[in-house]
Amino acid sequence: MFYLLYIAVGFLCGYFMIHWMPPVTPFDFTYFITELIFNPLRTFLAMICFFIGFLANAVVIRTVIEGVILCLQRKQVRWKEWFICCGGMGSFYWLFQWETRLAALFFIFSLIYGMISMDLDRSRQYNRNL
Repeated sequence: MFYLLYIAVGFLCGYFMIHWMPPVTPFDFTYFITELIFNPLRTFLAMICFFIGFLANAVVIRTVIEGVILCLQRKQVRWKEWFICCGGMGSFYWLFQWETRLAALFFIFSLIYGMISMDLDRSRQYNRNL
């Protein structure tokens, strides 16, 4: 049931990342760079939240994609985990409502890393929740 924790961490990190980054709409390069340079703590914390959040969301996205693929292959799917992760994808809705560009970047990084880290061969034994 760590998936609820991953969903909460991913959402909170996405929220903090969006609110600690300088505004990107309308995008003014000079203002953006100036804010990044003169507010190094906020910039650093936003980057840390981005990194932790996209890793947490990648676990959730990986579980959703693996569940769909295993279901199509008629293999065993952990339905409870899969439904929790599908419901957790709704957190991206709120992130997109606050800042579309940063949320899209956040989602794309999570999706790509989640797809890269998929393992459909369940014969290997290791901790999959990392």
